[in-house]
Amino acid sequence: MAEDLLKSIKQMSKERGISPDIFYTAIEEALLTVSQKYFEEGTDVQVEIDKEKGQIQVFTTKIIVRNVKDPVSEIDWKEALKLNPEVREGDEIKIFLPGETLGRIAAQSAKHIIMNKVLQAEQQRIYEKYFPLTGTLLSGEIRRKEKDNLIVGLEIGEAILPPKELSPKDAFNRGEIIKFLIKRVFSEGNGPLILGSRYMNDFVLELIKKEVPEVSEGIVKIFSISREPGTKTKVAVYSTDKSVDPVGAIVGMSGNRVLSVSKELQGERIDVIAWSNSPERFIASALTPAEVLKVIITDQENCKAEVAVSAESLSSAIGKKGINIKLASKLTQWNIQLTNEMENKTETNQKKL
Repeated sequence: MAEDLLKSIKQMSKERGISPDIFYTAIEEALLTVSQKYFEEGTDVQVEIDKEKGQIQVFTTKIIVRNVKDPVSEIDWKEALKLNPEVREGDEIKIFLPGETLGRIAAQSAKHIIMNKVLQAEQQRIYEKYFPLTGTLLSGEIRRKEKDNLIVGLEIGEAILPPKELSPKDAFNRGEIIKFLIKRVFSEGNGPLILGSRYMNDFVLELIKKEVPEVSEGIVKIFSISREPGTKTKVAVYSTDKSVDPVGAIVGMSGNRVLSVSKELQGERIDVIAWSNSPERFIASALTPAEVLKVIITDQENCKAEVAVSAESLSSAIGKKGINIKLASKLTQWNIQLTNEMENKTETNQKKL
């Protein structure tokens, strides 16, 4: 049994890339604990593992005496002679746990210990590999669904994407390769240790970084992102190099770059807007595709602005279910109130009367 156990350790170590010393230490600790009940209470039990010969020995050492006063550390010489006829009074003798008993203990302990140590070691490997990558993109294959959670297989371990970390448009099947943002990495747990997200604004940011070299190189900067997952995203950008058009860099030739990001977002529309340090100009751009006629800052301190748009643009300025103005307000961090061209003309005429 001991020989088989040590062979299993060597094989498991090779397959999982885990040091065999981790297993040897665990087996030793388990045998010490379980073997205590086979000796007198308080006995100093020792474990020796011969890795080369594939042998395990559990024993205690006692002194041979004529009259036993301390059974924990002493053994009667007659009993000692039964174990080894050549010993004498005053000698130390090793009293071994019988092979049959040892085999039974090892069999009970080995499977649990090995699997527990494998789990701990693998969790440590996962944490060390992926924790430094928190906040970046990762790709993996969907292995299964568990209670609406997507379980994604990785190079090492798995990631979990709960429904709240998915866009409403995300619909994937087993075997598909998907991208996601590493939101958090846990050091231990009963399930996947990596929490992924396709819902966060940072997911869009990382997709843009991957698709647009000027962003990853720091030439074009993302000022802010506002998003309604599954519907629309607005991205405000600026350039650190006057010769580089930030909006053009994100959009790409024939719109190929922004379309690639939109495709990964399951067709989500993306508005790319030039950031400006002029609030009026920034707010006007943020309301694209609406035609903005005028922007008036009504409360600088509380970031409130009134925006006049053409009558034809009012619906597009608001957007379906108010999405466009909502995202524009989030993008600019201004409270935007809309008026249309007709209202302004009516108010002007009334004042004249």
